[in-house]
Amino acid sequence: MLMTTTQNLEGFVILKYLGLVSGQAAIAPIELRDFANFIRREGGGRHPEFEQLVLETRHAAMMSLEAQAKEFGANAIIGITFDFANLASDGLVLITVAGTAVQAEDKRKL
Repeated sequence: MLMTTTQNLEGFVILKYLGLVSGQAAIAPIELRDFANFIRREGGGRHPEFEQLVLETRHAAMMSLEAQAKEFGANAIIGITFDFANLASDGLVLITVAGTAVQAEDKRKL
């Protein structure tokens, strides 16, 4: 499925706007505690393991977004935005991705 943060798809014509879609995924507190302990031990700087966990969680949110768009009959999602929220005092982090599901057609096929 085509996905973009822009409001259009270069080389495509948007035939139909199908509606807002979103996907969510959470990083569990136990995973965050493990990384918090790791960061305390190792000090500042980049932490590839934590970055990988965030990347995997964001990917899960995008897969949820894509599944919802397919239910709408979409072949593309435009205007994608990402949001990260701390939901609980124990550290649960929610990653939300949202966009507009559309049906688009390649201009070269018209």
